[in-house]
Amino acid sequence: MLIRSNHGYDGNMLMYLEGDSIVHWLHASKYPPSLAYILLELGLMAIILAALIRLESVVNVCRNGPVLVYGQTALFFYLAHFGVLTVLSLVLNPDGLGQTYLTTLLVLIIFYPVCRIYPTLKWHYSRSMLRFM
Repeated sequence: MLIRSNHGYDGNMLMYLEGDSIVHWLHASKYPPSLAYILLELGLMAIILAALIRLESVVNVCRNGPVLVYGQTALFFYLAHFGVLTVLSLVLNPDGLGQTYLTTLLVLIIFYPVCRIYPTLKWHYSRSMLRFM
């Protein structure tokens, strides 16, 4: 807020604050990452993380819940879903938003059991390359 309130340099490279509306305050340069953009993203992540930590004590977290399963295997899911999307792009033709949502849901359903098994496999073969994913 202090950086954006300065009417000279506001953290954006060659982008000056043109007004005092909320839209102008949130207008930040992503590429190259400006100081305003980095602080905005870090601030929002800190607020969301604090809310989720507070919510965790109130809500019972399920061990096999999708958020926890995909959160524990994020890099594995990220690397492995490219192959599945390549195969699905041959079968399905995602030409619209509905097809894109269907493909996304299909990938999540396909990978849920695989991502549930992956931590056990990773623990069982602890000296393999699986420990890095």
